[in-house]
Amino acid sequence: MGGITGATSGKFVLMAATLLFHGRVDNARTLIAIVPGAPHSAIGATLADRIVHRDRVKIGIRAEYLYAPIAAVESDPAAGADLRIGQDILDANPIEIDFPHHELRLLLPGEAARAERGMTAIPVTHQADGSMTVPLTLDAAPPTAAVLDLADATDVTAPTAASAVALGHAVLKNAVIIRGATPSVGLAAFRDMRVIFDLGHDRIWVAT
Repeated sequence: MGGITGATSGKFVLMAATLLFHGRVDNARTLIAIVPGAPHSAIGATLADRIVHRDRVKIGIRAEYLYAPIAAVESDPAAGADLRIGQDILDANPIEIDFPHHELRLLLPGEAARAERGMTAIPVTHQADGSMTVPLTLDAAPPTAAVLDLADATDVTAPTAASAVALGHAVLKNAVIIRGATPSVGLAAFRDMRVIFDLGHDRIWVAT
């Protein structure tokens, strides 16, 4: 993980659909993975043995901290990391992810609303089966509901090719479309954007 810099830099390495960075857990430097496609967070068994209160784990990102309960203990939470941050923590603690610059920062209370100004909201619909969909528009065709699969490292899967791709009112630049019967949107669709995944409020905020 030589490409991951210091614990307070906010720099991350993107591996498939996982963001790896050095943060802190209970003030100890720790390799952390943000996995937007994972419904739940988890902590590694070795790290869990050192933490007294897993109902309020102290997680440091850059110079800021969040506190979150982490009940699940796994031998390998994600890509060799000691801690996996999934949708449960992201819903309650917005994290701004700047994909082009490989930087992330924790948004403190009140900062999320300021950060979202000037950004474009992509509506997210939670389906009865637990999946999420976003409105996908290809060229001049009417919008269609595409499965939001943040565990997938691809861009867009669609039945037809297109020269213009949009999610809601957000235009995707350089989107790569893979032919498939079921429309879907993966994490790589946001690689040219600054993103706040606010799935708890049914929104993804993007700035290109």
